[in-house]
Amino acid sequence: MTHANRAQHPADAFAPTRRSFIQGSLALAGAAGLAGIATALSGCANPAGGEKGDGAPGADATNGDGAASATKATAAPVAFTAGTYEGSAQGKHGPITVQVAFGPDSIEAITVESHTETADLSDVALTVIPQAILATQSLGVDTVSGATLTSMGVIGAVGEAAAQAGADAAALRNAPADYQPVQAMKPGTYKGASWGKWKEGSIEGERHGCPAVIEPLEVEVTVDETSIKSVKVLACSDTPGFMEPALEQMPQRIVDQQSLYADTVTGATLTAAGISAAVCRCLEQAGADLAGFAKATPKKTNTEQLSCDLVIVGAGLTGTAAALKATDLGINTIVLERTNRVSGTGACSSGPFAVGSKMDADAGITLTADEAFSMRMQEDQGRTNAPLVREVVHATGRMIDWMQERWEAIGDKGFSIKPSKDPMNLMHIYGKGTQKFQDLYDSYILPAGVQLLYSTSLEDIRTDDAGNVTTLVARRQDGTEVDIACKAVLLATGGFGGNAAMMKERLNGVFDNVGLSSNTGDAIVLCEKLGCAMSDDLSPALAEFCSNDVLDYYAGYMKFINQLGFLMLDPAGARFMNEELCLTESNSIGAAAMRRASWSWVILTQADLDSLQTEGVWGHLTREYCDEYEMRSRIIDPVYTTIKDEMDECIAYGQAFKADTLEALGKAVGFNEKSYAEAIDDYRKAVADGTDPLFGKDPRLLYPLDDGPFYAVRIISPIDNTYNGIRVDTSFRALDENLTPSISGLYLAGMDSGGYFTYPYSNFLGSSSSYCLTSGMLAAEAVAEFLGK
Repeated sequence: MTHANRAQHPADAFAPTRRSFIQGSLALAGAAGLAGIATALSGCANPAGGEKGDGAPGADATNGDGAASATKATAAPVAFTAGTYEGSAQGKHGPITVQVAFGPDSIEAITVESHTETADLSDVALTVIPQAILATQSLGVDTVSGATLTSMGVIGAVGEAAAQAGADAAALRNAPADYQPVQAMKPGTYKGASWGKWKEGSIEGERHGCPAVIEPLEVEVTVDETSIKSVKVLACSDTPGFMEPALEQMPQRIVDQQSLYADTVTGATLTAAGISAAVCRCLEQAGADLAGFAKATPKKTNTEQLSCDLVIVGAGLTGTAAALKATDLGINTIVLERTNRVSGTGACSSGPFAVGSKMDADAGITLTADEAFSMRMQEDQGRTNAPLVREVVHATGRMIDWMQERWEAIGDKGFSIKPSKDPMNLMHIYGKGTQKFQDLYDSYILPAGVQLLYSTSLEDIRTDDAGNVTTLVARRQDGTEVDIACKAVLLATGGFGGNAAMMKERLNGVFDNVGLSSNTGDAIVLCEKLGCAMSDDLSPALAEFCSNDVLDYYAGYMKFINQLGFLMLDPAGARFMNEELCLTESNSIGAAAMRRASWSWVILTQADLDSLQTEGVWGHLTREYCDEYEMRSRIIDPVYTTIKDEMDECIAYGQAFKADTLEALGKAVGFNEKSYAEAIDDYRKAVADGTDPLFGKDPRLLYPLDDGPFYAVRIISPIDNTYNGIRVDTSFRALDENLTPSISGLYLAGMDSGGYFTYPYSNFLGSSSSYCLTSGMLAAEAVAEFLGK
């Protein structure tokens, strides 16, 4: 949510309810009851994780009777005006508000009052950082790996309160040298639980191989009086193929470093955060001084020297296809992967578009590559790089046959085709998951001598005076610099959907990244510094459903709320699109229309919500309509079992409003009175007349708004990644402003490269995964020609 919208609907508008509960309970319980209340509100004391809001982490770090305590350090003298002050700073999802009590020369207590951070995943930052600040009497404390924005929000909020108390901020940033935590835990084995990737009641996980009923992540922690002896993960319902690196690495990291701040496992950040939160709960049971386990992972300063012919940066679909082809062509290759697994967001896609494969012929599909290219050109209206599009479209069938041959040789099913009446549905389905891509590494790529470096990020590309690539500089997560002497570099890092600042600056919109947060655009920024030119059609890869930047709609049914045709209004309260497009052109025109409003509000009635929970879409859409537009089976589930719980959470976080009348609803949201009144009047007339003169919406989707209560739910556009990066030619060489490959040996493919896509997204299903796989194959072939292989 933007700052402007937060000002209108502040997330802490609901904080007085929580404060009233705390104050009232304290008044009734007295000092003797303080510890129990603090525990009830503490994030690390809630084994089930809880919802965001009342019961979410409210870190209490005080020296009062019975409250959580820490031994305070003797800091450099800092003077305060004694009293209690409130401070607020931006976290990841919104303001974090704290209350801080100061004595004349010390911080006495810190309480997190309100926030909109993700429950469980933000627990360590919200709980431990206040205790670390209190213990060290300093704002110069370490931040939590994987929760930097939440950490900085807590630190910033305490700093704002300290400034109100007259403190010298510079002095507070200097951590004292004499703080030595003294642990006196009760030895034993403790169990703790937390939610990781999926929350209680999530339904989306099952589609990715998770259990039908999601259970919390559970750990077992053994401690002695002073240290953590072991951490074991007993249960986890997170996504197979994604969670394993975190399950394998995070427990040992916590033990080795004796820290809840151990480096997160990139690519499995949510599972790693869940493990840390569960361990935090165990340590709290043991009576630990949590500030003593608040140490960032120390970084190495050494340099490692390697050499090869080709460095591929990124082991997603593009990098995997390129590495596989490189093994065919005998290219000495090193692959760098920022996360701890292969396949990137491709593991979440259903399969690529392709035309002219052997499977097409066997299935009786007669569309030719020339015809598909002509359809793309008509669709793109001249905005794409036509030679590049033609090159790729004509190679898609060859790519399918090549990969299918390799999969079948090792016993993998590979691709399959489900013929459709839709001529744009030429998807070759390979199913979700990482294993099929891991098999390519295990059976072909690694045995051929390719080095795969996990947890390693791109930092620099060096060239000689003649503009030839000479060295790629990377950095491992442990801090080690890796200098790789090479002749060519292929960048395939997946765009910049995970870089919020870059998204805001370059795409000027409000989006929720549901792809990989590790796709931060490093390759694109570096290429620009080297003089390469950006595509003129940089675009977000919009997903077909709806999302939210505060709450996780994707885990439940709320993500489908835009696909039923309910009335949608822009931030001013005006109707701005034909809502039917979210069903009929969901990936393309519908997604583009939804984006135009930055965010929008879906309007529905209590009866609509009730029928969704009891009937699913069948209370609104006919079987004929669903069949006509081939609606996906998961959208037309029999019932939306958790939709009311999801709505309640939206209301608690200011992402939805409920009112008895439409007029009251408009005031609650803050719509422009005139715009909103006109929109409601026009829509009601359209419903009564059975025709939509404004947008021509199908009469079957004109739902009445007669009887309340009424709801307004805030939705934004989700993105899987971005597309169209650096300009490339048909050999995937990076181009400068003169469309010249001025740096010899520099290649880009997949979402880092520009020219194949335009906006909105292609109606050919599977276009992104198709381009990634095919461009990776073609780029490796171009590199082989460059190297003389």
